[in-house]
Amino acid sequence: MRKTGRTFLAATVVVLALTATGCASKGGDGSASSTTGGTGSTGSTGGGNADGQAAALDPAALLKLVGEKTSAAKSAKVEVTTEMGASKTAMKGAISWESGLQGEVSGNVGGAMAESLTEAGGDGSITARYLSDAMYINMGDGMAAQLGGAHWIKYGYADLAKLMGAAGDSLKNQLQNADPVSSVRALIASGQVEKTGTETVGGVKSTKYEGDLAAADLAQVGGNGLTSEQTEALQKQFTDSGITTEHIEVWISTDNLLVKKVESFDSKVGKVVSTALYTDYGSSVATSAPSASDTVDFAELMKSAQDAS
Repeated sequence: MRKTGRTFLAATVVVLALTATGCASKGGDGSASSTTGGTGSTGSTGGGNADGQAAALDPAALLKLVGEKTSAAKSAKVEVTTEMGASKTAMKGAISWESGLQGEVSGNVGGAMAESLTEAGGDGSITARYLSDAMYINMGDGMAAQLGGAHWIKYGYADLAKLMGAAGDSLKNQLQNADPVSSVRALIASGQVEKTGTETVGGVKSTKYEGDLAAADLAQVGGNGLTSEQTEALQKQFTDSGITTEHIEVWISTDNLLVKKVESFDSKVGKVVSTALYTDYGSSVATSAPSASDTVDFAELMKSAQDAS
């Protein structure tokens, strides 16, 4: 496979990981909290007293409640747009976070990333499937022709940790433990969260909260489950990439569910912005690995490229 294609495939996993997890990972011990009471679509929890609860709590306490309630919902439909410098992806689908991140999202890439995809043989379409131990990416028939006929590329999380060092360890942890309220936990950890207004998002009355997370805090939050040496290495990578601060905005429904989140930061490759919309909490999500005959392993692709060079 051409070098351009291999480089693109390596970069793609980072973009799709941002699409799935946002920019932060779980705080605390990494476990999802639980609450009593079922949740359905956004704006319906069966609680009945959400406005009263919200009015009585400060922003950090309210966001803790939101984190618990959203985590307990275990799944949702999602639409995510990720902009990274001159590249952009727009994806939609359904995800579950009951046993680590699982589900499938599909969409298109644009900008510089679309140009790279065309060079590598793709047609602009992309589907990402997330399982407990790996992420699978399908970029259409054109790309399959470059991969010996296989449509799916497997990115094993353990392999990513080996290939990417501290960043890979963090990415592996995020993908295996991600849920939508990672950003909510990050805001709580920052200690700088503010209520900044009310808006209607997708027909849902919502309250907006926002705050900033410094690079040192990003490494601590993103490095949950890492050794101190790995966390230090991850913080250095943030610094080397030109990342100093991440800005996080979340919109919360009157039923204390996450409706929308925007995470953004500046880096040497340009501004990175991830925007996610959540609906239909509690949706059924079923996914499985593609057939082995239609799958190629990214780690093996990289090894073959090294052997050939």
